[in-house]
Amino acid sequence: MASFERDLFHGIDFASRSGRFIMSTMRSDPTHRQSRSEPLDALRGLAISLVIACHYVGFTFGLVGVDLFFVLSGFLIGGILLDSREQPGYFSSFYGRRAFRILPLYWLLLLIAPPAHWGYYLFFAQAVPWLQFGYPLHEPTFVTWSLAIEEQFYLILPALIYWLPRRWLIPVLWSGVLLAPVWRWLFDAYLPDLSWEYLLPGRLDGLFGGVLLAAFLRGYCRSRITWAMLACLPPLCDIAYFVVAGPFAYFLSVTALICSAAVWSGAVTQRPIMLRPLIWMGRRCYALYLFHLLVYNMFVGLGGQFTALIALPIVCIAAEISWRTIEAPLIGYAKRRFARAESSLQGIVAV
Repeated sequence: MASFERDLFHGIDFASRSGRFIMSTMRSDPTHRQSRSEPLDALRGLAISLVIACHYVGFTFGLVGVDLFFVLSGFLIGGILLDSREQPGYFSSFYGRRAFRILPLYWLLLLIAPPAHWGYYLFFAQAVPWLQFGYPLHEPTFVTWSLAIEEQFYLILPALIYWLPRRWLIPVLWSGVLLAPVWRWLFDAYLPDLSWEYLLPGRLDGLFGGVLLAAFLRGYCRSRITWAMLACLPPLCDIAYFVVAGPFAYFLSVTALICSAAVWSGAVTQRPIMLRPLIWMGRRCYALYLFHLLVYNMFVGLGGQFTALIALPIVCIAAEISWRTIEAPLIGYAKRRFARAESSLQGIVAV
């Protein structure tokens, strides 16, 4: 009991000090712009906080943060593509900005902690050796499974939005959402364990659900009742599968629907958000996500809460350094080099 109280005291003291650190960096952040959506940044911060809590202290529902990331990604990227589909440089602007945002830190992680079969990682195809040799759940580079899904999503979505007319685009997106539970059931039945969780088709309800939210805000919805009914179908299918076939991890479609509601709330919120630590984490979530497990593994020998108490401030400092020296300069360069039309919805920015 004394040990628990001591760890709790250290945790409270660290929270106080880290809060002061985050507030000071927010005030001096050279990349801060009023055009950003603070509610959505706070949601990013919540998502990365949940993921870190899962890996650092074993928080049961921490992986919900990944589902929230997927919905946010679909919403923000989908909105950008919908707004720029008629603009020149549609593909070059999108892929140029994504490359400068994603690749430098990703390659840095692979350089620091080179994984087995690293050649597949270079092309975001790490699922190929994983299906053959098993999922390396405890390797620091395993966190790239969600990044691989997002990059594969980036290959599909721009083509769909560019080439499909509106009357076909929305049905295709809804088909991806409705078929996601079916893909998970098939993967669970015929592929190695956990394949349903780590492959793109089983995550389309979150990603395409986010795109549909962006389309809804841009007037693509003809019947709100129909959309609401369609949104409820995948969660009901997950629940029915649970009743008929027995336990099946956690309900991803239910989680995707809850995360979509959270993103919708953040998107339509105009009031300033006071959760500055979450906003700080949201704007540095990429480095926090990529390196939090790597830093944790460096101190895992200490055991228990001490590992988390040491790893968390170190990864936060590393994320701040990464943001100021690598990410923000490259984001700024990419914005100048690959200019695009501004979003029709002010205050919603994807970085």
